[in-house]
Amino acid sequence: MKKWLWTAGVLLVVALVAYQYRLYIFVAINQPQMFTSPSFDTQPPELPAMSGELKILAISKTNSYRHAAIPDASAMLQAITDERGWSIFQTENAAVFNPNDLGKFDLVVLNNATGRLFTADQEAAFVAFVENGGGVVGIHAAGDSSQEWDWYISELIRARFTGHPMQQHLQQATLTVEDTSHPATRHLDATWIRGDEWYNFVASPRGRVNVLISIDETTYDPESGPMGDDHPMVWWHEVGKGRVFYSALGHTTESYSDAAMRTMITQAMAWAARQERGAIR
Repeated sequence: MKKWLWTAGVLLVVALVAYQYRLYIFVAINQPQMFTSPSFDTQPPELPAMSGELKILAISKTNSYRHAAIPDASAMLQAITDERGWSIFQTENAAVFNPNDLGKFDLVVLNNATGRLFTADQEAAFVAFVENGGGVVGIHAAGDSSQEWDWYISELIRARFTGHPMQQHLQQATLTVEDTSHPATRHLDATWIRGDEWYNFVASPRGRVNVLISIDETTYDPESGPMGDDHPMVWWHEVGKGRVFYSALGHTTESYSDAAMRTMITQAMAWAARQERGAIR
């Protein structure tokens, strides 16, 4: 009887611990790359012939959390480039970030890429690409700070991610479109109501970036990470001669079939690569 009670007690404790850490266990099983050393690529992929007025490199490599919406974002990017007559190469191989290969592209799209992605040489090639005039569009998790690279966080994104609501993970909220003169936001009304995962940052990057869209925290529950009245979500800035556009929107698969979101990303890509007629100069 005592042995049975002891066994039952142990099983109960195990069950309680498993329940307490259920999210951690789920992530560990489904996202093992988050708990291992980064995987770095050293052999560049073979690039196809690139044509059209805009040549795009999209990378979705993940050495940290991998978003389920990556395939949807990739499909959206492919559809946009097909419709526009642009060309795109989508890859998970970060070894393409070398001076020779990057020189074949006008724009890099960071499609929810997470974790420390690059070797020191690849980092240097990316910095040179941007500072010498290359464009960058970062989508959602590209700004989650898991890259652990100071230049990336302080210069490329210019905001340090701290988290997002966890209890009410996805919420509908009201976005305030602050600037409709930019090509990426000309199609939007003054307010944009949509559901998503809402990122929080250590501090607002306003002053170091040009804010296009912010979020009204009174329209959803930011839980433990409120930023208050100044909570930017979409912005642009320049790094050297390069243009950078970042959108914290885009966690959900539905984001990439949203016509407003698709237009914003389309125009952002054209603008960042200086292909948008009438864009800000």
